Amino acid sequence: MRVLFITNRVPFPPNSGYPIVVHNTISGLVSEGAEVTLFSLNPADNFVETGSLDDPLLKKIRFQTAAIINTLSTWELVLGLLARRSFHVSRFYKSVPVAKLKNLLKHDTFDVIQLEGLFVMPYLNTIRQHSNAKIVYRAHNIEYLVSGTNASSQRSPLRRIYSRMVARRLLRFELENINRTDAVLTINRFDQAHLESIGCRVSMENFPVAIDTSQYQPDQSKTEYRSIFHIGTMNSFPAMEGLDWFIRSVWKDLEALNAGLKFHIAGRDIPEDLYYYENDHFVIHDDLDDAREFINSKPVMIVPLRTGSGMRVKIIEGMAMKKCVISTSLGAEGINYEHGKNILIADTPAEFYKYILQSITDRRICEEIGENARKLVEKEYNLKSNSQRLLAFYETITAPAAV
Repeated sequence: MRVLFITNRVPFPPNSGYPIVVHNTISGLVSEGAEVTLFSLNPADNFVETGSLDDPLLKKIRFQTAAIINTLSTWELVLGLLARRSFHVSRFYKSVPVAKLKNLLKHDTFDVIQLEGLFVMPYLNTIRQHSNAKIVYRAHNIEYLVSGTNASSQRSPLRRIYSRMVARRLLRFELENINRTDAVLTINRFDQAHLESIGCRVSMENFPVAIDTSQYQPDQSKTEYRSIFHIGTMNSFPAMEGLDWFIRSVWKDLEALNAGLKFHIAGRDIPEDLYYYENDHFVIHDDLDDAREFINSKPVMIVPLRTGSGMRVKIIEGMAMKKCVISTSLGAEGINYEHGKNILIADTPAEFYKYILQSITDRRICEEIGENARKLVEKEYNLKSNSQRLLAFYETITAPAAV
């Protein structure tokens, strides 16, 4: 099976949600014998110096990139508004990657071409013109829902109007293109049901986030108890809105107990405003060398997400590391969890407060939930079985039609 992946950013190093999902998918397929080529846009706002990359997977695949400037000038923004197009998507469509992609498709043939997310959907026409491969679109998020939620939270009327306009255009663009693909993959069943409800008619399958559990080896002797943590990229509205809510509604009361509890926050693109809270009990880690080592060192993971879609990769990683995860129901959406067995679900400040105190004062409960979480990941989110299932799906959609 020859597969071409097209991504809106370079998925190396795999240090946040989108890169981890893409990297793991490719790694799993390669392990099952697929021949993989990766074509990545390398946008200015997430630029990666590819010459310095040192990932063993790169030796097993063919890899091409196309640098783009995806930031919009004021004039381009005005033109986009007047043209009524989704400029949040069109800013990823540039002549250089089009030329490189045409050349790639001219010299190579593929069985499947997988578009990783809505922002590479504009290349669909180019693919159709130069390849007979089956085209699979993977929806990492329902982008217009994210923008719509952003709109409802805006205090400024102008920002609210703008965000709603962005959401409408994203929805229109998705509706215009999703049925032009041959199949759609989602990473949770809620997104799958939503796409069906808005009119997706092509073959759809759900493939959750999957990880190589052998790479996640917890060592509880290195765990600092009486601490909680949150980890993730913080350059999106859903991530920061949830964290800000948790700090104001939960953490301040916990901190007032002065019970020696520490809250550790780690990730990329940490905003300056967050450093205002930093003290002996509120610790920020903005330059992690090893995310797994950091996750291993703390017992309780906090996921206070209240908006957005998709599936939280960090929850799966936390579960694999036997963490006691305390998440909102939205944060854990798409994970086949059992509240009280392999995760704790908290949707109100009182519930977060209760479960955090419970988990840090009763080590037995904390460790029991962590053990059950690891078992869940090994059973349902392991990379090998999910890769085999994905390869079988590719075989199904590429099989000759019955006469």
